[in-house]
Amino acid sequence: MTKILLIKTGAAGDVVRTTVLLNALQGAVTWVIDSRYQGILPVWHPNLQRVVPLENALAVLQHEIFDHTISLEEDADCALLASRIPTKKITGICLENKQLIYTADSAPWYDMSLLSSLGPSCANEAKKQNTASYQQLLLSMFDIPFNGEQYCIYRNNHIRPMPRIIGIETRVGTRWPNKGWSGYPSLINKLHDLGFSCKQLEQRNSIVEYLDDIAGCSFIISGDTLAMHVAMAYHIPSIAIFNCTSPAEIHDYGTLRKVISPLLSQAFYKTSFSQDVIDSISVEDVFSVFLQYTGISPLQKV
Repeated sequence: MTKILLIKTGAAGDVVRTTVLLNALQGAVTWVIDSRYQGILPVWHPNLQRVVPLENALAVLQHEIFDHTISLEEDADCALLASRIPTKKITGICLENKQLIYTADSAPWYDMSLLSSLGPSCANEAKKQNTASYQQLLLSMFDIPFNGEQYCIYRNNHIRPMPRIIGIETRVGTRWPNKGWSGYPSLINKLHDLGFSCKQLEQRNSIVEYLDDIAGCSFIISGDTLAMHVAMAYHIPSIAIFNCTSPAEIHDYGTLRKVISPLLSQAFYKTSFSQDVIDSISVEDVFSVFLQYTGISPLQKV
């Protein structure tokens, strides 16, 4: 069986969406990951041979030989790791003359990245114009068409979604502050008026506890965040708000509805906070999408 080394350490949402590789590639995968996110990966999968925390990876793997290393972090330490572990082929990020570069077969994705050999302005324009999902771009590195392969992550099968419980993730990371939305408090009031209970997702002691919180919800509303990806992995109906990141890159799996800011183009991947951007989608717009998705009348109480 082909031995595959997959280096994808974070962020958490990116780990979730990269799990499509477990269902698309044939081989025994050794996954190197940030230990904080190790709990995201499935407890068992026929193609996932083992999971190795990044901090132990070189010591554990340096005496092995892999058939294929897939290096998906724009990070010097991860690129160095990919370069130091013996392999017959590398796809993705590696080191050349102490500089981060990417292989030709990974260009469709990394041409739109901070590392793009096309330069920042061309990379940004390519990302704006892109219509392919992350899954399509990722699998194109291996000449594999995307056929709807699912995410594959940990799930506690003893937890079932509770009717009328809506999980709300209001938090966003520091890198993309415009992923936030100012309408959550008013939306929560409207949902309460319909008879729903809203559970605001919060920091937990472990990533597994956070995943369990989502698993207990019957609907998720968030930005383009980990919660959105987990909802799709668990086949939970969801709405995601896109203020500054690419809606096209997100495959909806038939369970996600996207609400896109009218200011998306001017806010596209901007890292500086804008109140206008997070105010740009009305509460009525999101509430209307929820009503249409669920088939509930605004006068109906559940």
